Amino acid sequence: MSRTDDLFAPSGKSLTREPKARNARLHFFGTLPFDDGTRANQKDGSRFCANAPAAYEQPHHYDLSTPRPTVVALVSVNGGVGRSTLATALSSGLQRLGESVVALDLDPQNALRQHFGVAPELLGVGRASLLNTRWETLLQAGFAGCRVIPFGHTDIKQKDNLQRWLTREPEWLAQHLSTLGLSERPLMLIDTPAGNNVYLHQALSVADSVLVVVQPNAACLGTLDQLDAVLAPYLERERPPHCHYVINQLEENSAFSRDMVNAFKLRLGDNPLDVVHRDPSISEALAFATDPLDNLAASAACDDLKRLCRLLIARKKAR
Repeated sequence: MSRTDDLFAPSGKSLTREPKARNARLHFFGTLPFDDGTRANQKDGSRFCANAPAAYEQPHHYDLSTPRPTVVALVSVNGGVGRSTLATALSSGLQRLGESVVALDLDPQNALRQHFGVAPELLGVGRASLLNTRWETLLQAGFAGCRVIPFGHTDIKQKDNLQRWLTREPEWLAQHLSTLGLSERPLMLIDTPAGNNVYLHQALSVADSVLVVVQPNAACLGTLDQLDAVLAPYLERERPPHCHYVINQLEENSAFSRDMVNAFKLRLGDNPLDVVHRDPSISEALAFATDPLDNLAASAACDDLKRLCRLLIARKKAR
């Protein structure tokens, strides 16, 4: 048994099949609360109930015949796993392989625009939705010919208003994607906030593929049970999304990281798992808002990204 098995499995027990091990992880890491932004008081002094049933708790169906992009949602329970960085690199890589790519930021932190060098003052989906502005006016130039739709700057009140609205309108994102007015059917990569929140559920409701982004550490491994619960309703629908796990920023020379990869394989069983190795040039690109693939030499990370891009293209063609 490896050192990582010792973190979660009782002595002599299987990490993946022992119920006590799962319960111990849930007890240690706790539950994953849903943040719908409805805890703030309204002007009339009333209060939304955080425990009340809400529309987003059951995936809402929409017309699959409506032309829309092929959607890849990048999701994570844990913050700081490099989700936005991976979304940027995949957008450039897919575009270079001949796909028409749109990167959509659904994270109120508005971080994706920094990766693409989009000006912070430009209108994004946050305020545009509140102003009833059509999303096609928000498209910005990205890397290698791809396009970007930023979340844009929003103040606290705007964030609260938007989150409450999205909680009541589970088809908000589906409706916007169906009216984007794109002449071709692009691949859309959606960067979602970490955790269990209304933006994540909006993205999952339209996703054709889900990339679960983690890092090779105990924190990410320990939250997979909660993530399973979040994904379960979407994986049970008539046309469920493909779900693929990606261990990001792997340090190949770290024995602990390699042990963690094995622990993830044990935990995930038959679920598809890929790795993307750490490469300094990818991280450095953010500092200069440059294309992370421009200076990426032949390397393990380069091969990893190409493999992921080809996988996403194959899944798009198969749908």
